[in-house]
Amino acid sequence: MTNLQPENPNMRHMKLNDPIQNPYKQQDIPMPAPGDKIGPGKVQLLIGEGGSATIYKVWHEGLEVVRAVKVLKKFSDKEARERFLTEAKIMADLHHPNIVEIHNIGHIDQQIPFLEMEFVDGISIRNLLAQSNRLPLAVALSVGYFVCQALHYAHTKDYTLYGKVYHGLIHRDIKPDNIIISKDGIVKLMDFGIARPSEVSLHTVGAKIMGTLVYLSPEQLNGKPLDHRSDIFSLGTVLYEMLCGARCFPQKTLTELVQKKTRGQYKPLDSYDLPFPKELVSCIDKSMALEPHERYNNIADFGHELFAILRKVSDRAPQDLICRYMSNPLSIPAWKPPKKISAKLLISAGGIVLAAAAMLIMMLMK
Repeated sequence: MTNLQPENPNMRHMKLNDPIQNPYKQQDIPMPAPGDKIGPGKVQLLIGEGGSATIYKVWHEGLEVVRAVKVLKKFSDKEARERFLTEAKIMADLHHPNIVEIHNIGHIDQQIPFLEMEFVDGISIRNLLAQSNRLPLAVALSVGYFVCQALHYAHTKDYTLYGKVYHGLIHRDIKPDNIIISKDGIVKLMDFGIARPSEVSLHTVGAKIMGTLVYLSPEQLNGKPLDHRSDIFSLGTVLYEMLCGARCFPQKTLTELVQKKTRGQYKPLDSYDLPFPKELVSCIDKSMALEPHERYNNIADFGHELFAILRKVSDRAPQDLICRYMSNPLSIPAWKPPKKISAKLLISAGGIVLAAAAMLIMMLMK
């Protein structure tokens, strides 16, 4: 009988130090790199990375356009996949000039889901603040106004998700990283990854807090029911940071942060050595009120107030202000409060006017 030998005897038995792989476990798949294909596009470069997803700049060869592609990292996590799919469904029905649009959904190697989105050639508020520390008053008000426009659209729109119609959407993750300004001055709100309808949460997350703690509303931290006023609070914290260049809740430890936020304790805007209209200080305080019922009734009222304040500090349109700032930051001068006229000066001026009037009357009577 012939003794059959394997071509490579070393492959006949496993060695003691060989890694054992479970064939039933999801194996790691490397994330795309420049030059790799994602759907119909080719990766040009990595433009952003978070805890749950990576975003690439991709060249769509068929349409010859640049797109942004968001790839889910935790693709083997069922809950993460469901939230990713929900984000795709939500964004597919959002069509607003100040919201990033989605174009397609697909899978890499039939396993890793990705979203093909509008590519915004610009910079996030987070990176803009890192460069400039704070934004000119008129520019910050203009950015806040356009985010209000985007949120008003989201808060009042009807959505059909998983066969059920919902009214209104809560973003739940308003922060400087999720607001982008294009090079031509268009404000875009992005990342609806943890957004949900106003009436109910689609995906249970247990005791986990979704979102970035610094910008969350107190009710989000406490696990209380949310409505659209939670986004008003978060936008108030972002506007505060754009105005003074500092976080309203700069605490370093989680315990301290939660204590301060759930008590509504933050450094007042007018305590900074910066000129702010008194109406703006009241506006920020109202948007960041501890209790939701003490905030603006809706995001449209918040936006209306910001626009009214903007009209007092600049005669330019908000779009023009942002566009000018993006092309040349020095083109937007710092706002200076109008000088107060003293009572003595008013009395003196009044006396001069009366004297001149008297002289004119006497001349006419001659």
